[in-house]
Amino acid sequence: MNRRGRCRQQGGFTLIEVMIAIAVMTLMMVVAWGSVVQTMNAKKQFEAQQDRFREARSALQRMTLDLEMAYLSANEDRTLPDTRTFFNGSDSGSINSLKFSSFTHQRLYADANEADSTVISYYEGSDRNHSAQKNLMRRETRRLSNEKPESIPGEADVLFSNVIQLHLSYFDVRDNEWKPTWNTQGVEGSANRLPDRVRISLTFPDEVGKEVTLTTQAKIHMNEVVQSFAN
Repeated sequence: MNRRGRCRQQGGFTLIEVMIAIAVMTLMMVVAWGSVVQTMNAKKQFEAQQDRFREARSALQRMTLDLEMAYLSANEDRTLPDTRTFFNGSDSGSINSLKFSSFTHQRLYADANEADSTVISYYEGSDRNHSAQKNLMRRETRRLSNEKPESIPGEADVLFSNVIQLHLSYFDVRDNEWKPTWNTQGVEGSANRLPDRVRISLTFPDEVGKEVTLTTQAKIHMNEVVQSFAN
């Protein structure tokens, strides 16, 4: 009896036992693969979200650098309705528009007939591939002129895509308050000076469609008119 018992114990697994082992192993592999897929998807989503935020911060940084070098020139008749150097920010639409003269133009060629001064424009633009999507556009002219900025040679690019809202406000240091608009052309009180700071609020959807708002401020260094030789 002992020999027979030992023989039965040393025998192989039954078919049912093998099938159960295979089923358990398959289940473990499915669970493990599901965890791997979830981890990979989470990693892709995180990286895409980080890229989106990086693009937004880059756009805000570009706007800050442009605004910090905004200026008004005293080398022109500032009583004219249309001047070569100006600062015009409106409060119309979900994406506020802004046009201003700045010293941020970069010449690509040393002998180019261009100056360091330029007119920067921020405005709303439609996306070519998605008609319902709004993009924040940036246009930079190659020089200053008494003509309309749109007619001056320049380049326009998408500064940030898929924007919900761009809200700009301007701090008046004399009145100690934020104002929704600023216009240096005309007979307004701000005709010959720039705002002390510009507050920029950019709202956009992230990768999962949630609205996100990033806010920063740009300090304008040259608030009063300056003697400029770059006109």
